[in-house]
Amino acid sequence: MARVLLVDDDADIRETTAIRLQIGGHHVITAATPQEALDVAAGQPHFDVAVLDLHLPRVDGDELLDLFRGHQATADVPVVFYSANAPHATSVHGLSLADTKLTRGRPLNSLLATINCLSH
Repeated sequence: MARVLLVDDDADIRETTAIRLQIGGHHVITAATPQEALDVAAGQPHFDVAVLDLHLPRVDGDELLDLFRGHQATADVPVVFYSANAPHATSVHGLSLADTKLTRGRPLNSLLATINCLSH
């Protein structure tokens, strides 16, 4: 079981994704904004994985990753980008952080498999 920080501004996607990850056996804490995510991370035990939406208001994926890397509580947490609107895999700072399978086919199952791999 992984401790997952899920950040998504869309309440429906956030809830659906959280439920699927919980069914998969993970403990999920959600946040709707980058600031909320940083506040939650500061007040919680260490997260095993962070799942970040690529398209948050006023912050794009690489800016959010920079915020996470600059914050003590999330600096070393593995990050998976996940978005309902991403047409293809995303690469940030030259490091592939997403897989095309996460945005095609059965994305929630693929996300769950990725989290399982990262948290072991």
